[in-house]
Amino acid sequence: MPHQEALTVVATIKPGQVEAVETLLGTIKDHVDTWDIIPFAELAHIHFARLVVFNETTDRNGHTLPARVALMTNVDAPLEAHIKALAGVCGTGLDAVFSHCEAYPESSERVPATRETFLKDHMVGHRAFYVNRQGRTVQQIRQEDELRRAIDDYLNAVDLSGQSPESVRNSIVDLVRRRTDLSWALTPAEGPTLAWRITEALHQVGIAVGMLVLLPLLLVLLPFFVILLRAHEKQDVPDPSPALPDAVRTFRADEDYWVQNQIIAVGLFKPGWFRWLTARVILAMTDYACRHIYNRGSLSGLNTIHFARWVPLDESRRLFFSSNYDGSLESYMNDFIDKASWGLNAIFSNGAGFPRTAFLFCGGITDEIAYKRFLPTRQVQSRVWYSAYPHLSTKNIANNAEIRRGLSDTLDLEGVNRWLRRFGVGNQLPASGLSARFLDSIR
Repeated sequence: MPHQEALTVVATIKPGQVEAVETLLGTIKDHVDTWDIIPFAELAHIHFARLVVFNETTDRNGHTLPARVALMTNVDAPLEAHIKALAGVCGTGLDAVFSHCEAYPESSERVPATRETFLKDHMVGHRAFYVNRQGRTVQQIRQEDELRRAIDDYLNAVDLSGQSPESVRNSIVDLVRRRTDLSWALTPAEGPTLAWRITEALHQVGIAVGMLVLLPLLLVLLPFFVILLRAHEKQDVPDPSPALPDAVRTFRADEDYWVQNQIIAVGLFKPGWFRWLTARVILAMTDYACRHIYNRGSLSGLNTIHFARWVPLDESRRLFFSSNYDGSLESYMNDFIDKASWGLNAIFSNGAGFPRTAFLFCGGITDEIAYKRFLPTRQVQSRVWYSAYPHLSTKNIANNAEIRRGLSDTLDLEGVNRWLRRFGVGNQLPASGLSARFLDSIR
């Protein structure tokens, strides 16, 4: 079973073409049910997709940053196959959107090969990437949802009162075994490929060993870093200006159509090499943590995030954060404040206007009023947003996976009882790893 990847394609919009692109894309509110110019639903391996317009702006030195359109997808590997599918199956839609962009093939040259070249030439690598659970493909998620629904229908249709928990479980297993459309569930999910797991293990160990080797040097440099950090933090100027009410209403109009929501925010880095280097190091640490520590369905205590990425923009003068999550934006912000403020501060305190921090990790978004005023000023509207399973939360997905696993596992009586509760209110999330639990205990 493959792992999951993130594709980010960013292209510069031709002068005078921004309005045409925005009109073509519309807004999430305009097409709640479907947007089929680029038929994402026809690509079986896409979890999430979105299109975003970054309007023209200026950096801190007055240099113009041109308007750009970004295509983002979260997909089952391999990424190469996904790009080929986009260039072929979605070719007409790509033409409609990216023909307004510089360097896109002329109409007479638009074939899958030239589109594929364009996508690859305009790919932007992420600095950090989070997946709720690596290895869960779109097909697995959908199949396990159908499995749970079928078992629910069975339990609602038969009278099993008075039977022992083991008997109830056996009857469910028999149902699944009898039905050819469900019998696949008696085989445990495979998880990512062995080659990918070996690569990840080598990365985890290699980085850890490298850090141990560098530890004496890092300890020597730490006091100088702290002194420079505090000097920069004392000079920081937070941005107290609120977002325009119309802008906030526009963002809110695109939310809460499904159990899932989305957000994207972009900001300039603070000036100088120190903040730029600090951000690079923190983002590298974030990516390591996402890959090897927070890889069991929870990101620093937040278990509602499906996918998230941090991507540089405009030759690393800006950074954007994109996330697909469950629940409302208000609860999402509260979760960050309550559970992951130190991590968010470490990353975004290097961005211009962020609420003032102390020693990188403290302050910042713990000033709830300042943070909730600041975020909409950096938020960008997702024009198009697609989810392959918009009715499923991360908790639903994890619960469905455990239901499948319980069909083939050897369970004692308590295990059977816990498994049966998953068809009601007992859908307990899997525990985080030891390292994640330790970090989450630090406040």
